[in-house]
Amino acid sequence: MPIIVKAKKNNSSSDLIKKFKKMVASSNVVQNAKDRRYYKKPSRIKADNTASHNRLKKRMHSLKKMKNTPEQVIERITRRLNTT
Repeated sequence: MPIIVKAKKNNSSSDLIKKFKKMVASSNVVQNAKDRRYYKKPSRIKADNTASHNRLKKRMHSLKKMKNTPEQVIERITRRLNTT
């Protein structure tokens, strides 16, 4: 999907460049290109996903032990655990 940035009357060129960079970062175009740069075996991908899942579980466990942890943080980690 192409990334299109439309200029308005009051936008400068630096504003448009900032807007374009933000749109590219949010669409993960660069990250996908970096990920596909080298071949990863399916077993390595699975191992990486398992390791990140375990890190999240450990982080959530330690945050639940701590006092004054915002509920938003725990909810965000729970969502990330459920999507993996």
